[in-house]
Amino acid sequence: MPRARNLTMLGAAAVVLTIGVAPMLSNAADHLEAPLAKANHALDITDIYAFDAANSKNTVLVVDVNPLAGVVSGKKFATDGTYELNLDKNGDFVADDVYRVTFGSTAPDGKQSLTLKRNGTTILNGKTGNANVGGGAKLYAGVRDDPFFFDLASFMRWRDPDGDGVFTYTGPTTLDGIDFFRGTNISTIVLEVPDTWIGRSANFWATTRKGGTVIDRMGKPALATVFVNPFGGSSDKDAYNQTAPSADVATWGGLFTAVLDVFNSTPTAEAVSGLLLPDVLHLDTANLGKSTGKSFTGDKAGHILNGRTLAEDVIDFELFVVTGGLEGHAVLSTDNVDSNDRSFPGTFPYLASAN
Repeated sequence: MPRARNLTMLGAAAVVLTIGVAPMLSNAADHLEAPLAKANHALDITDIYAFDAANSKNTVLVVDVNPLAGVVSGKKFATDGTYELNLDKNGDFVADDVYRVTFGSTAPDGKQSLTLKRNGTTILNGKTGNANVGGGAKLYAGVRDDPFFFDLASFMRWRDPDGDGVFTYTGPTTLDGIDFFRGTNISTIVLEVPDTWIGRSANFWATTRKGGTVIDRMGKPALATVFVNPFGGSSDKDAYNQTAPSADVATWGGLFTAVLDVFNSTPTAEAVSGLLLPDVLHLDTANLGKSTGKSFTGDKAGHILNGRTLAEDVIDFELFVVTGGLEGHAVLSTDNVDSNDRSFPGTFPYLASAN
């Protein structure tokens, strides 16, 4: 690639780092990301995951909320809200099955009652902190270690070394590899169901609601943070979260392509935008990776972007893409944090125990 082209792309990558990725990192991906989510921490979705269960005939769906539980957020689930795990099974990006979890007040033992329903029919009742089993499903809800890992502080120093709010590129560098989220917790909902309930393939996303209003939604990691209001502010964040996946392409496709085009050629931007939207996790149940699998192929070649395991290093992937990796010259491709600070057990409820 000619030197002029390299410099042009490098400059574009720098702009994206300044205007697009800075909000992602200062808000730590989807932690404390949109106005309504910031006002309702117990309904603020930080991450979702989908992977093959220890029993390979089952699939696990995970929704994490309460960013920095016990420090910034509380540790309880909202009693005036609902937590929804949505599955589209025919490819129209409209939920065919909705698994809805609701919580009651805290009992003297410190636990909350919970109810799991599928399409309005109760599957099981239980309590937080327990491995609740009923109706063919297994459900855990409680405080666990946050599986998200990232060197946030060292990246911010690299992005703005003199603290003037403007990106200054000083040449190739490496980050310190210190996990900002080491020792932090979230509240998690872990649902394990038979593959037959999902089918051969499906699309998965999560939503939280309060009084009928969508507070947050999530499919693929960090999309809203990177692509919505990329020049700062949060005026469209709630609108994005309240958009149905079936309307994502029509509503937000142009914006995604425009943001991607800042650091990629238009054909590349359009191709990547087409992979990102609608904002859901696609599930091929026969080829999902295990919870501890680190590969973006689900540890099975040819199945890229199939679900999301707990151990996937999404930050390295996003740094590679954002800083020019798709054009063959990534400025920064790793934060040197390769794994969570606590190992994942590989068995239900799959997330590491709380700190």
